[in-house]
Amino acid sequence: MSDDVSEHSGAVHRRDFAMLIRWIVIAAIVVAIVVVAMDNRDNVRVGYGVGDAEAPIGIVMVVAAAVGIVIGWLVRHRPRSRV
Repeated sequence: MSDDVSEHSGAVHRRDFAMLIRWIVIAAIVVAIVVVAMDNRDNVRVGYGVGDAEAPIGIVMVVAAAVGIVIGWLVRHRPRSRV
C-alpha cells in the first residue's frame, strides 16, 4: 500500500467538515423556528395585496421561513448566463 492512500484514508477533509458544520447550523435554525412557532399560537392578521386573513403567528413564521429558503435556493441555483 502506498503512503498516500494510508495517510488520507481516515482523515476528514475540510470540505466534509464544512458541510457537516453547515448541516448542523441549518438543523439548529430549523429547530429554533419550529420551537418559536409552536410557542406562538395567537392569531394575527396577515395582509395581502388583494385582502387579508387571520392565521396563527407560528404558521405565518414557518411559511415565511420556507419562502425564504426557496428564494435562497433559487438565487444560489440560478442558471449561468452565457456571455
